[in-house]
Amino acid sequence: MASDNDKITFVLVHGSWHDGSSWRFVEQHLHAAGHATLAPTLPGRGDSASVAITFQDCVDCVVDAVKAAGLSDIVLVGHSAGGSVVRKAAEMLADRIRRLVYISPLLAGNGKPVLAAVPPDYGALFKQMAEASPDNTVFPPWPVWRDGFIGDADEATAKAAFDELCPEPFGPIVEPIDLTSFETLQIPTSYINPTEDVVFPIGEWGFFPRMYHKVAPCRLVQIPGSHEVMYSNPEALAGALVVAGRD
Repeated sequence: MASDNDKITFVLVHGSWHDGSSWRFVEQHLHAAGHATLAPTLPGRGDSASVAITFQDCVDCVVDAVKAAGLSDIVLVGHSAGGSVVRKAAEMLADRIRRLVYISPLLAGNGKPVLAAVPPDYGALFKQMAEASPDNTVFPPWPVWRDGFIGDADEATAKAAFDELCPEPFGPIVEPIDLTSFETLQIPTSYINPTEDVVFPIGEWGFFPRMYHKVAPCRLVQIPGSHEVMYSNPEALAGALVVAGRD
């Protein structure tokens, strides 16, 4: 159990197709260790997926949740596309942030959209999926999810996680993001690398070390696990978050 001095408040920002409940297994381990958590659900999920959601709406959701809860000295965590959200949110929360933590983040350069961080053929596929959908959303096919996203879990875990997914609004991930202010910030940063993350092909377009180099030098924490390690190995991810988030 963490002492008061060692207690960390984590704000956990999910990635595409998820909502805040995707962190619940990780939160259980963090709470058991004496830490606090907040896991907001970004707008445009579930029943509201067809609404014209913007990237800034997602950022505002995180900022508003932190301020409404009166939190400070937080460790702000972004998974996958949530990594881009927390960078922009940090501009408005800089005085409340103890550390930024990325988990296999999708990070594009200043002035570019989240989609620019994915391999070109994946980007083209997402665009086709959005155009073919009735509400400009994208959703992963089961075979891609099973082997590419969560191949380290048993089938029951993978299926249960898949059943929780919701269509992802395409609009926010194609909006250019101005990071001019973010790039002036000096916030301690950590990067968690699940070593079995094969959402993108290993090599030039893989998450690691490509995304790590966008935030290095920073603390690197490596753990066994797939892109969906919050489902497949939540205890290990909780431990990694503590290592990544501590001073």
